[in-house]
Amino acid sequence: MSETEREISTPHGEDQTLKMDLLAMIHSAENPFDIIYHIANYLEKKSNEAGYAQIVLQNMRTIYGVVLGEQKLLTDEIKDVETRLARIKNVLETADLTEEEASRANFAVALHQKNIKRLNTRLLELQANNESLYFVKK
Repeated sequence: MSETEREISTPHGEDQTLKMDLLAMIHSAENPFDIIYHIANYLEKKSNEAGYAQIVLQNMRTIYGVVLGEQKLLTDEIKDVETRLARIKNVLETADLTEEEASRANFAVALHQKNIKRLNTRLLELQANNESLYFVKK
């Protein structure tokens, strides 16, 4: 099948759903990072590369959230760390752990608490300076 025949037989192109989603998200003034993540999920499914969208999300949170100070991504990262901390604490309270396992879990609790404090400090600094990478809606 030639390129011309494929274009004619596939109305509006193979990736019409993604194209329409992208336009709808832009028209709805969605956060650009949500758009990127949506596209990453689409590419993960299309390429059958499990975990690709999660890698993109983790990189966005690190680079744009922690490093560049995008408040939404930084807030999302804080929530994820808090969720993991709660899960660890729950296991500590409910599971029958060996002394060594409990020691390791308590160490993880301390590291998670330290990380939450560090991320919250960064978020407060950003809020004080009113920094954001969000597009300004006019």
